Amino acid sequence: MNRDWCKRAVLLMWLALPTSAWNYWRVWNELPERMAVHFDANWQPNGYTSKEGALQLGLGILAFMLVVFTVASLTVLYLKPSAAIGALVISYVALGFCWYGNYSIVDFNLKTQPAHSELVGPRSPVPSDSVDPIVSQAHS
Repeated sequence: MNRDWCKRAVLLMWLALPTSAWNYWRVWNELPERMAVHFDANWQPNGYTSKEGALQLGLGILAFMLVVFTVASLTVLYLKPSAAIGALVISYVALGFCWYGNYSIVDFNLKTQPAHSELVGPRSPVPSDSVDPIVSQAHS
């Protein structure tokens, strides 16, 4: 098996990092300051961070995975060349999920409006400094 094409395939994996960074950069001014980065089983956000934190977290995880899969793929290539294709497939699938996760976080935060309480918020019928009538009746 020719090792040159495997080395190029390993190098090609690293395109995931600049494409993810570009995905954030192209819409940076449109992203909310508070971004959802973690979701529950119903795809409802339950973890938030700043947009700088989302960028650092997303690219940091991707960079770490790239280092791990680069080392693993090259190790497999030199120790057992016949298994190099399998290692590359696993690497590309795992990195593809990570890349898609970054893309999805950016996309979700661009399309979703910030959630507001039903009682307090910009479109609320109740002023934010008023007392809830149910609570005040219970304390009377």
